[in-house]
Amino acid sequence: MSRRHGWELPADPSQVVAITGFILLSGAFYAFFAPFLGKEDTYEYVALGVYSLLALSVFALYVRCTAIDPSDPGILVEVDRTSAYQSHSGTDLAGGFFCGFLVKEDCRKDEDHLEEQTGDGDEIICTICNAEVRKFSKHCRSCDKCVDGFDHHCRWLNNCVGRKNYVTFVCLMAVSLIWLVVEFGVGVAVLVRCFVDRKGTEDQIIDKLGVRFTRIPIVIVVTLCTAVSCLATVSLGDLFFFHMILIRKGITTYDYVVAMRRQSLNQDEIIPHSETRRLPSTVDPDATQPVCISAWKLAKLRL
Repeated sequence: MSRRHGWELPADPSQVVAITGFILLSGAFYAFFAPFLGKEDTYEYVALGVYSLLALSVFALYVRCTAIDPSDPGILVEVDRTSAYQSHSGTDLAGGFFCGFLVKEDCRKDEDHLEEQTGDGDEIICTICNAEVRKFSKHCRSCDKCVDGFDHHCRWLNNCVGRKNYVTFVCLMAVSLIWLVVEFGVGVAVLVRCFVDRKGTEDQIIDKLGVRFTRIPIVIVVTLCTAVSCLATVSLGDLFFFHMILIRKGITTYDYVVAMRRQSLNQDEIIPHSETRRLPSTVDPDATQPVCISAWKLAKLRL
């Protein structure tokens, strides 16, 4: 069961896969990648230093992005005005460093945004939440609440992405891409060394892991993890490129989905132009069949 006025949800299978994959790839890097990158310990130390910084950044940004409650401020005020401040207490601890240096916009308090919309006539009533929400908030069926500046519901985060955590989400994708590229590059380097310098690699394996370990199991583990990191890099890279185009066009994933559904119904594919290029309503964005995310189709979309 979801909670309408909070962000705690049961773990989604995709979120479990994401966390498990992160743990396995990180563990494999420390145990089987970096120690066998080269004969000199300097290579290992440099690889571990760079990788540890990236892995820590990915972890911190992931925690922050999942911990931020993206609910419309009107819902929080409707339940309890003080909850609008309490909702950020967890993110101050989880992502304080990134909050100050990477995602300043995400750290704006709800009361600041409420002051912006006072008297601007941009509020509407969500009959599902039974609360006054912002003009461009959308009601997410997965979270069962209206999300401020709704972009999409991310199953990998088990949370919605909206105004409050979109910058963090983009930073998370960028850092994760670099992390995966490093994992893939080091994996390829280790595999090349395993076949080029077999004797040296086997001696190093015995020295670091013991006489029971051989080169073949190391090659199998490194190959599997490198393949996984390669596939993840391609998928995440495509998603990151998609969101870069969204930012360039000044629209959201939801706007793209609406445009694609209209196009599939042989309607005008142009998104109705407004000052913010967003569609004012609280309709459930998951109410119809999902739309394939395509950076190529988005690039051709006329605004």
